[in-house]
Amino acid sequence: MAETKAVLHRFNRFSRFYDVVEGIVEHIAFKRWRPAVFSKVEGRCLEVGFGTGRNFRYYPKEKDVRMVAIELSPGMAARSKERAKGIDIDLILMDAQHLAFKDNTFDSVVMTLVLCSVPDPVKTVEECVRVCKPAGKIIDLEHVRSSNRLIAFMQDIITPVTNMLVALNINRDTPGNLEKGGALIIEDRHVTFIDIFRLIVSRPGK
Repeated sequence: MAETKAVLHRFNRFSRFYDVVEGIVEHIAFKRWRPAVFSKVEGRCLEVGFGTGRNFRYYPKEKDVRMVAIELSPGMAARSKERAKGIDIDLILMDAQHLAFKDNTFDSVVMTLVLCSVPDPVKTVEECVRVCKPAGKIIDLEHVRSSNRLIAFMQDIITPVTNMLVALNINRDTPGNLEKGGALIIEDRHVTFIDIFRLIVSRPGK
């Protein structure tokens, strides 16, 4: 609980600068991959950690797709209001580690830069697996620990600083955390020339 409150404080404090800083990663990797993420969703879809709403413009327009999105930080959510205008979406303040939804509620669950930020990524995956239907998909666009030893070493050096400032852990083994949380990985793609940015699709292993 204390760690979650600390993360919440950091994101509320950082929310006014988030789009500027995250824009660097956006330019390098994520801008062209966000549409690919949402091309995979179907049915009732949960976005975990909508932040400042960068994904809203990519939400499917099909009538059979219904979007629900949650965010821990009121500061981040407040920054999303302009982007949410004209979009049919339910925005809810909620902790990803304790989802207030019934089991097997969603056909798709989407996360972008979430498992690097939550205090307990395995618990978060467990919750996503729980609320996702057995035949559903969990789609994660993330930066992860590199398989290159030198890059991984640099990530280990930088992570204490990024974690202290903005609750960002850039050296996590996200594929491993997905599997520990009960997800079965069915697709794992690099989205840049090095393997620190990945698009991972999994299914509930239940």
